[in-house]
Amino acid sequence: MWISSRFFVIFLLLHLDTTCSEPFEAHLRGPGFVMEPPGRVEFSNSSGGWLDCSASGSPQPTVDWVHADGSAVTEIHGVRRVLRNGTLVLMPFAAAAYHQDVHNTIYRCIASNSVGRIVSRDVQVRAVVAQAYKVDVEVLSASRGCTAILRCVVPTFVKELVRVVSWVHEPAIYIYPSLQGDGKFHLLPTGELLIHNLQESDESQSFRCRSMHRLTRQVVVSSPTRLRINSHRGIISPSVVEHTAHVQVSQDEGAVLLCVAQGCPSPEYSWFTHNGAGPLPVLSGPRVRLLGPILAIEAVTGEDSGVYKCTAGNVGGEASAELRLTVATPIQVEISPNVLSVHMGGTAEFRCLVTSNGSPVGMQNILWYKDGRQLPSSGRVEDTLVVPRVSRENRGMYQCVVRRPEGDTFQATAELQLGDAPPVLLYSFIEQTLQPGPAVSLKCSAAGNPTPQISWTLDGFPLPSNGRFMIGQYITVHGDVISHVNISHVMVEDGGEYACIAENRAGRVQHAARLNIYGLPYIRLIPKVTAVSGETLNLKCPVAGYPIEEIHWERGGRELPDDIRQRVQPDGSLTISPVQKNSDSGVYTCWARNKQGHSARRSGEVTVIVPPSIEPFAFQEGLAEGMRTRTVCGVSRGDPPLKLIWLKDGDPLPDLLGANVTMLDQYSSLLSIPSLSATHSGEYTCVAKNPAAEIKYTALLQVKVPPRWIVEPVDANVERNRHIMLHCQAQGVPTPSIVWKKATGSKSGEYEEVRERPFTKLLGNGSLLLQHVKEDREGFYLCQANNGIGTGIGKVIQLKVNSSPYFSSTSRSVMVKKGDTALLQCAVSGDKPINIVWLRSGKNTLNPSTNYKISVKQEATPDGVSAELQIRTVDATDSGPYFCRASNLYGNDQQLVQLQVQEPPLPPSVLEAAMISSRSVNIKWQPKTMGTGDVTKYLVEFREADPLFVEQWQQIEVKDPPMFNALIENLKPATRYAFRVIAEGSAGRSAPSQELIVRTEPQRPAGPPLSLSARPLSSTELLISWVAPLPELRHGDIQGYNVGYKLSSSGNTAYNFTSVAGDYDGGNGELLLSGLAKFARYNVVVQAFNQVGPGPLSEPTGAQTMEDVPSRPPEDVRCAALSSQSLQVSWQPPPIYHTNGLLQGYKLIFEPIIDDIQPSKDEVESRKTTALTMVLTGLRKYTNYSIQVLAHTRMGDGVVSKPLFCHSEEDVPEAPADIKVVSSSSQSLYISWLPPNEPNGVITKYSLYTRVVNGREELNNEKRSLPSQQAYYEAKGLHPHMEYQFWVTASTRVGEGKSSRVSSQITTNRVPARIISFGGSVVRPWRSTVTLPCTAVGKPKREWFKSDVALRQGGMHNSQLLDSGDLIISSLQLADGGNYSCQVDNGIGTDRLTHTLVVQVPPTAPVLYVTSATSSSILMHWKCGFTGNAPITGYTLFYRRTNGNTDEMQLSRHASSHELKGLVCGSTYQIHLSAQNKVGTSPTSTMLHVRTQGQSPGHPASTALLAPNSTSLLVRLHSWPDNGCPLLYFVLQYRAVTEDPDAEWVLVSNALKPQRRIVVNNLTPSTLYQLRMEAHNVAGISQADFTFVTLTKDGDPPPPEIVHRGHRGQTTVIFANMNLLIPSIAAVSGMFCTIIMVIVCYRHKQANHIQKESLENRANSEAAQRERYYATIHKVSMQNNDKIPETSEDISPYATFQLSEAGGNMSQPHHGGPANTLLHSFMYHERALAEGCSSPPPAAVLNPPTTTHHHHHHQRPLKTIHNYYQTSPFHNISKNRRRHSRKTEPESEESESDQDQLTSSRTESSNQHEGKIKHNSSLIQHFPNHNISITYL
Repeated sequence: MWISSRFFVIFLLLHLDTTCSEPFEAHLRGPGFVMEPPGRVEFSNSSGGWLDCSASGSPQPTVDWVHADGSAVTEIHGVRRVLRNGTLVLMPFAAAAYHQDVHNTIYRCIASNSVGRIVSRDVQVRAVVAQAYKVDVEVLSASRGCTAILRCVVPTFVKELVRVVSWVHEPAIYIYPSLQGDGKFHLLPTGELLIHNLQESDESQSFRCRSMHRLTRQVVVSSPTRLRINSHRGIISPSVVEHTAHVQVSQDEGAVLLCVAQGCPSPEYSWFTHNGAGPLPVLSGPRVRLLGPILAIEAVTGEDSGVYKCTAGNVGGEASAELRLTVATPIQVEISPNVLSVHMGGTAEFRCLVTSNGSPVGMQNILWYKDGRQLPSSGRVEDTLVVPRVSRENRGMYQCVVRRPEGDTFQATAELQLGDAPPVLLYSFIEQTLQPGPAVSLKCSAAGNPTPQISWTLDGFPLPSNGRFMIGQYITVHGDVISHVNISHVMVEDGGEYACIAENRAGRVQHAARLNIYGLPYIRLIPKVTAVSGETLNLKCPVAGYPIEEIHWERGGRELPDDIRQRVQPDGSLTISPVQKNSDSGVYTCWARNKQGHSARRSGEVTVIVPPSIEPFAFQEGLAEGMRTRTVCGVSRGDPPLKLIWLKDGDPLPDLLGANVTMLDQYSSLLSIPSLSATHSGEYTCVAKNPAAEIKYTALLQVKVPPRWIVEPVDANVERNRHIMLHCQAQGVPTPSIVWKKATGSKSGEYEEVRERPFTKLLGNGSLLLQHVKEDREGFYLCQANNGIGTGIGKVIQLKVNSSPYFSSTSRSVMVKKGDTALLQCAVSGDKPINIVWLRSGKNTLNPSTNYKISVKQEATPDGVSAELQIRTVDATDSGPYFCRASNLYGNDQQLVQLQVQEPPLPPSVLEAAMISSRSVNIKWQPKTMGTGDVTKYLVEFREADPLFVEQWQQIEVKDPPMFNALIENLKPATRYAFRVIAEGSAGRSAPSQELIVRTEPQRPAGPPLSLSARPLSSTELLISWVAPLPELRHGDIQGYNVGYKLSSSGNTAYNFTSVAGDYDGGNGELLLSGLAKFARYNVVVQAFNQVGPGPLSEPTGAQTMEDVPSRPPEDVRCAALSSQSLQVSWQPPPIYHTNGLLQGYKLIFEPIIDDIQPSKDEVESRKTTALTMVLTGLRKYTNYSIQVLAHTRMGDGVVSKPLFCHSEEDVPEAPADIKVVSSSSQSLYISWLPPNEPNGVITKYSLYTRVVNGREELNNEKRSLPSQQAYYEAKGLHPHMEYQFWVTASTRVGEGKSSRVSSQITTNRVPARIISFGGSVVRPWRSTVTLPCTAVGKPKREWFKSDVALRQGGMHNSQLLDSGDLIISSLQLADGGNYSCQVDNGIGTDRLTHTLVVQVPPTAPVLYVTSATSSSILMHWKCGFTGNAPITGYTLFYRRTNGNTDEMQLSRHASSHELKGLVCGSTYQIHLSAQNKVGTSPTSTMLHVRTQGQSPGHPASTALLAPNSTSLLVRLHSWPDNGCPLLYFVLQYRAVTEDPDAEWVLVSNALKPQRRIVVNNLTPSTLYQLRMEAHNVAGISQADFTFVTLTKDGDPPPPEIVHRGHRGQTTVIFANMNLLIPSIAAVSGMFCTIIMVIVCYRHKQANHIQKESLENRANSEAAQRERYYATIHKVSMQNNDKIPETSEDISPYATFQLSEAGGNMSQPHHGGPANTLLHSFMYHERALAEGCSSPPPAAVLNPPTTTHHHHHHQRPLKTIHNYYQTSPFHNISKNRRRHSRKTEPESEESESDQDQLTSSRTESSNQHEGKIKHNSSLIQHFPNHNISITYL
């Protein structure tokens, strides 16, 4: 019994808790921050700090603090405390007690209650230990009249904590930050002090900076600092010396953009904004102030952000700077919805709305949190969070955290509540069958929201109420309900169908199962059943006992069913559908029987009730307050007892509603409301219910209510540039609309509707938000509320704008003549009263009582006050700045009035030419800084400065001062003019200024070049030539020409231009265009240019490049096998743009892929055709072929296609190679054979034919098929002493092939020794194992021989003799190759077999030799060595530049030569080669060190390089020899030769690009100078010093003593008197030539003698010495029967030869300077070459030299051959040097070169340049030819 009591108590308590929890949960509310801590907290160690955090919610949340890692913040005694109200206190501490984890860390505040948990933003706490610091003042000085900047320099360790609070103008004038300034002084909010309009008197004043530590409030003052004024004379163009590149402020704060420029005279400032389509000027306005170098903006908005440009200009020019203003607008974060209720299993969706000033803000970094923990899917830009399949774990608090790039964060919270969820059974019981007696427990568990209630039934009826039944129910911590039915002693009558029903307001679910108790049938009492008419009735027969055979139902003595609506279910229940009241009411009897015939009966009554039905009703339309209304709710159908009640908005009618309910009868209820009001609006529901059902019907009552004020608008005042909210809210039914209007005039005048626009926001609640209010917003505003009921309501209010004083402009200027009265006026706007004070220079107040010259008056205006200051009898001392300062209750402002007193003008000064052109000169000047008068105009006079003829002065007037410049036009080009300026004022003209001599510039050429022609030289080159324009159209010295070219077929109208330097004499020119498209037609134009620019284009001329080989292979190469010996190959032509000519046909190259030991012949074949397909016949059967196709023009073969592999088809095989038949016993023969040498496919089988012959009679013939893997057969059971004949055929899938020879054998009793294995060649790779078979019959004795030397067991370390007779050789080496013989003998017979073993090894290193080299390429050949008994598969070429990385290149196995291209000029390369076969790779060849042609620059002749003049020096840079490597740049500097040896050098340029010439100006006439030049190319540097003497001022030769002084130096003196220079040179040259001839003859004789002895010695040398050879690039045509010797005995190892042009018809243009030659190098190999690969490369046959120079160096004769060639203009001098910048200049390798060859090359170059070369007018634009040195290997 105690168990029952316990369950009962638990049930009651838990049931009470469940029923009471629902109203409590309805009032739960998650936590929300009331005060969230800031994102950053700083404090000093002396003051301590605290972090406030509070939150609200239901129940009241608890506030805790955690670290960034989530650990709890604990109290630390004396350091950190957490108060009960949630405040975190950090106490003051000593510097030594600083803890970084406490005082410089991140904290978070957490608020939590039973609903959920939220976390605050990261709070960065930083404690600062107070430290002493000093501040200094940095002065940015300026010129007089300009602006100086004083900056307070704060140490970096406290810079961010210290701000400038003021500056002290000694002794006691304090200057505070402002956006307006006071005219003279302006302290910016950023701390800089600006001092405008500097005067000499300001230098005596001192200033100090006052700074304050914002945490400790400590004030530190700097030491006094004085100003410095820069003294500048003349006009100085402005330069921006200080500007704030980026200013970042928050919205509604003030912004200051600083842009200070210095110049003379003081620059004028202009400001522009680039925030729109183009630059727009910034205009001064209520919020914007233009204060010269300062742009101040009050109350900035987001629209103010952007790029601003400040421009400062004066007569000398202008300067500008760009400034960026960034406005940080606050953002608002909101989650929609903030409370969301979702059913279990549903989807929740939150959206994070980020706005700024009411506008959406996109692309934010959004993080989502759930109960203080970041969700894993957050951190995206998406603003929507979706929670699918909501469960209990998903309810709680959600946070949206937005983190901006600036570092600040914003967050919003939302609550997810769990909505109604229908019950779900989590656990249920099963059917049971028991004997009476034991206890039984049935259990059900369910979940849902709200928590469901579980009830129990037995056969559809309540459980019996006796002591044996006990029901228990409780709720788990997860909200699941668990219910038990315990039966303490089960009996037969307890059996039946038990059901548990879980139900809440969202739905119900049930589970039923039978409990069977063995026993006789028993039917429990059937209670009275009430059925609902029209629905389904299900009657369960409450039968007990088990088993039950059948159940029946009766009514009125008749067994059911007796109607179609009735049905007895298999479980014995009776179903009636639909129920009818008259037919189905009555008594029903249920009886049950078991198999033994025992039965039981029980009857029960069924009553049928009809549910109610309500007639529709409605309230009338148009009901208003004060009216009456009534309506009737009538029930048209339904059985009593009926109950009628009324509800309003789902709740019973409140008593205060004043509604009357009257029952007209038991079926009708009257609702009447005598006086309607707004509270009566709503939904009225009539509820009719009886025992059958409850029915509702709802009607809407809407009472029209006119608008009424909730918040009535009132008059308001607002300060200018501030925001104001005008509130206006009304209520009514329907909801009234709010409209704002503004009066256009007086209060009783017209009103215009206020619409949404910038700074005017109409809020949804009816309020009007006005932002940045100005005076134009002042006036009367009308708020109207209307909802269509009545006339509506309205209220007029007045908005007053309290305006501080402001001026329409920040400054103005007043000019007055000396002695007149100056009238200074200022008009100020703002609220009255306005007080106006006049100040002089921003600090001295003007008072009429103390100054008799001045008088002040002012008068009121509609917008403010107009003030006037009169100064009588002004003079120069009255000039200067005056300030009109206005102030009222709301602020102050001032305007600068600059007074200028005019005096008679002084002559202008600093006259200079601002711009000089060919026909005009822009003259500028400066007025005298002292006593500037009233200049009305300037007179500019000019004339030609011709010393032989003096012209009259011409005059123009300039009437626009103070521009101080004038443009004089219609002048002659390249002419010297004299200019002077006269100032004219009211007092007359000034004296003329000093004269200025100017030479006009030349103009662009007016005529095109003449006689333009173009002719092709190759497939990629055109030679362009032309004649200079007419002299009268050149308009200056022709500096060069622009040559343009384009393809004629292209639609592009633009030409590609390249420049050609000129010779300044207007000579002819030509250009070699290279790198052009092959076989293409070009249009070419040319234009001349001088230092001014290019002239007009010539008429285009056309030319076509020559044909060339195709540069692309044929495309779409395909192959198909036609038969076993034929393939069909097809292709498509190369792309049309790569044929490079007219295709003559195609060449097909093919070869079989055969793995032979060493091919006996070259299998590569080629065939030509003009078609796009070809059939290859006569091929190997069943062989894989490599096929390549190329196209060819008349110029030769093009690029070959990639290999295509194609296999010929199978065919019948050839006959087996051999067959053996031996006797193995008296009745058996052993047959063996070899496979066919040409299988022509895959062998599928062998056919063995046998024939028995007795004499000449054939007795038997048979055929036997054997598998392809078997090459032997033993025929057994043969007749003795009979002759048997055998032959074999092989078969492929095509068919049977030829038969082998017939071999016969007679069976015999005596079996002689015979070998059945076959000998022959055996090929194996090294390091492998080979088995040499020797299978024999007759049980013989075996013996192995190698090359007739007997092999014994163990005789070879790597061999093994098996018992079977086979010889196994492992780890094969090359020495193991040879003939191996096996001999057998058994006394009856003997036999011998020989195997030829070939061991394949990697090849030996090839022999590599270099045949020639140029400045950018190296040509090499090689000979193969030992191939290793396997064909060569390819070569690998390795090469590297000294100190560079190694590159490698794969080469074809057919290749025997290769040319490396694109190499660096004058550099040494290391080259070696390796070969590969299928076994491996050979060792690399001997490393070759090869140097490309070219050396460091040479030294030019000084006479060809320099041409001095009186004040300039012409340097002909093109005369500097490059020695084969193009020049990159020059370094040029000079100095006058004085007594001081350490005189400074004047640097002209340290990176002078190569050009034809350069002029050094500003030299002194008749002066001795020293010129130092460096020439740089990739090969090295050459430096030379020269001396020269400038001519006299009149162009005469310099005095002799200066020339002699130059001769005493160690350098050459150059001057321009050719009359003296030429005879001297001629005399010296004659003597020099005589001496040279004598020396040459003597040396020649000696050389012949030495050479003769050398030849005799070499004739007796070893054979290896005779294998030395020389190799050249190629042979060319022979002339005059001259040739170059081709043996080592005929050539000196240092010889060079001159190669003629390949094309004899190419004319050699003459260079206008020293020739740069291309030298071919011949490599001299002393190393003996390997036998078999030592054939030398083809010898070159060369043209004889046109000129031979003999030089002597180390007693070796030197021969030189010049080879001129043309290169592309796209690789012209300028481009080539641009490609090799000085920064990437390769290191010089001169140290690695042979000093002998360097010396010889320099000697040769020098002698070439010293020879006389006649200049002609032809301009040659060829690349400098490249030299390479002879390399001795």
